[in-house]
Amino acid sequence: MRHASFFGHAGLHDVDDRARRGARRSAFARLPAAAGAASLAAALLACSEEPAVDGDGAAGPGATSSSSGAGSGAAGGEGGAPSSSSAGAGGSGGGGAPSGGGAPTGGFPDHWIDGTDCGSEPEVMVWQYAEDTFILRQSLCTNFEGPFIYLLFGEDRALVQDSGTGDADLAGAVQTVVDAWLAAHGKTSIELVVTHSHSHGDHVGGDAELGSLPDAAVVGLSAGAVQAFFGIDAWPTQIVEYDLGGRVLDVIPIPGHQSAHIALHDRAHDLLLTGDTLYPGRLYIDDWDDYRQSVARLQDFVGGGNAVTWVLGTHIEMST
Repeated sequence: MRHASFFGHAGLHDVDDRARRGARRSAFARLPAAAGAASLAAALLACSEEPAVDGDGAAGPGATSSSSGAGSGAAGGEGGAPSSSSAGAGGSGGGGAPSGGGAPTGGFPDHWIDGTDCGSEPEVMVWQYAEDTFILRQSLCTNFEGPFIYLLFGEDRALVQDSGTGDADLAGAVQTVVDAWLAAHGKTSIELVVTHSHSHGDHVGGDAELGSLPDAAVVGLSAGAVQAFFGIDAWPTQIVEYDLGGRVLDVIPIPGHQSAHIALHDRAHDLLLTGDTLYPGRLYIDDWDDYRQSVARLQDFVGGGNAVTWVLGTHIEMST
């Protein structure tokens, strides 16, 4: 596996001064409705250029985060990156109504758990981004990867993207959220589908625990298993829909970092979940040709008129 640091490519601009000082740290990039396609396309085009290759490894220091050049600010939150992925002018990363027609969002917290106070921070932080959307962060006190996990609710089923490293009680955190959502909606049960951005260990370690929850099913880890579950006939070029019940996700195959990697596009809130393929930090590439094609696929998808307001990755660069 090669890892690459992306510095100074066309279309990527410096983050704001607050991010440089580490005052606002984030795994997410804001893309405004008017310029979102062009901004993301520029960032993706930059990622598709051949990077400098530093060597082999799993979670290295020293990367810079990417910024898409036009927009309304970095998502709020401390806890990892030496610089945040920002889109133009600074801001707190608050919500506003997405162009997809969903309810106003809750934005992001002022501070993510960051492993600096293991005596008090929870194993899993739960943040309600919107009424039907939750972001969970596994504490770095449990594992240095500190991955982000996403929980999306539809009328008929809920989807969890990734299960963490297995070193924290993610299943308990997810069940607590599910129970509260069921009570608020007058339901007694809901199907829980556990999917993965890709099958590396820090994203699948909690599969057994999540799979033991009521009404839960875990999608397999191979590209073939992902194809079969989502009904993808032509991997990796075919983009398919997956309906949670009144909430449609676009499933986009993006191998390169790992052979079974997918992105999810949430039409309800204009979110693009990119896993380990695009996030503010050092990107690890297993197959460079596949990665370039996957980046082009994402670029074409967004450029084709699919609205994206936030790009949500699964890690924050942890170097200083």
